[in-house]
Amino acid sequence: MANSELKQRKHGTDTPLDSDVQPEHKRPRTVRPGASGRAEHLAYWKIVGRIVLTLVGLNFCLSYLITESFLWGHESKWTNYRNYIPRTQQVYTLSELAKYNGADPDLPLLLAVKGDVYDVTDGWGFYGPGSTYHIFAGRDSSRAFGTSCLSREDHLTHDTRGLSERELAGIEGWHRFFENHQRYVKVGTLKLPPIDPKSPIPPPCDDAKPKP
Repeated sequence: MANSELKQRKHGTDTPLDSDVQPEHKRPRTVRPGASGRAEHLAYWKIVGRIVLTLVGLNFCLSYLITESFLWGHESKWTNYRNYIPRTQQVYTLSELAKYNGADPDLPLLLAVKGDVYDVTDGWGFYGPGSTYHIFAGRDSSRAFGTSCLSREDHLTHDTRGLSERELAGIEGWHRFFENHQRYVKVGTLKLPPIDPKSPIPPPCDDAKPKP
């Protein structure tokens, strides 16, 4: 054995003898610094994630049992799934929009306020043929939304000249109503013809009716 070690030293090698080499399965495993901490951190966030998902699920179930909705009865444009469907906003002319007044049941029911066009098919009972507010369908009747004048054709127009601040605020309020409605969806804009400044302003309406 001494001769073997001497030969190895002479040749400049430090190769250990077979008896000095430990089998692979007996060698101690080296744990990298920080590996244990990362594993514990990951396990912690897995537990937190499971708890959060469980609480969210219980919240939805409880909400549905009490209010028959998953969001405790809250309704807005953000709870309408159709607002998350990518769609191309179409530009309508007056004659094109008039086709969507409910006369053809195979077409959606549309109306416009301040030049924005909304699909109100889900409100067919309010705006469909035979309903009180069918006059709003297939047109922009912004003036009537402000004056509540539903019995005069000259108020079923987008002409808002001569309206009071209160009436203009009423139009803004109905525009927000359709814009943020839970079931109605904006589908485009209306190409409105300019109002001739020399044309007569529609006179005030003395027999105004309630709006929808």
